Amino acid sequence: MTKVECSVCMLLFSMSAALVAAPANGNSGAPRGARSDLSGNTIDTTNALTGFTISNPYCYQPDPQLNQCSINFRYIQATDNQTSAPYMTWLAITISGKNRCNATAFFEGTIYYSYDMAPGGLKVPCGTPNAGGAGTAYGNVYGVTVQPLDSSRNPMSTDIANVTCPAYSP
Repeated sequence: MTKVECSVCMLLFSMSAALVAAPANGNSGAPRGARSDLSGNTIDTTNALTGFTISNPYCYQPDPQLNQCSINFRYIQATDNQTSAPYMTWLAITISGKNRCNATAFFEGTIYYSYDMAPGGLKVPCGTPNAGGAGTAYGNVYGVTVQPLDSSRNPMSTDIANVTCPAYSP
């Protein structure tokens, strides 16, 4: 069973990390098959996260008379092999640094998020024309981060995108 809880808030955030497989020739200094972050630091688990698929996030304005937009995804899926600790137990979605949605798995190897799990999307202010610097047709620009987390809430991988919302013109 997957449990999802979402909240509405915002805060500035900046972080970038990704997991990559170490080269087979061992030049990274990591043991063969180990994983490392972009800085080349070895991560002590091997092949724990076997799949991480995300559709592009999108922003829309349900009512042009309101300065209220919604950010959502068609789907997110993270899969853990469940054979070696630490195990994936959470999927966190942050918007501009504020945790907006947590999905959790209970003895399951896959966490799945679908747009209909948050029917109205994750609410954000649209912003005035050119508020995010993307042109007069657009308002605020938000950084969206998705991370599968292990049982200690450490990121197992990270996906980051900027999302531009339509402008609110009263």
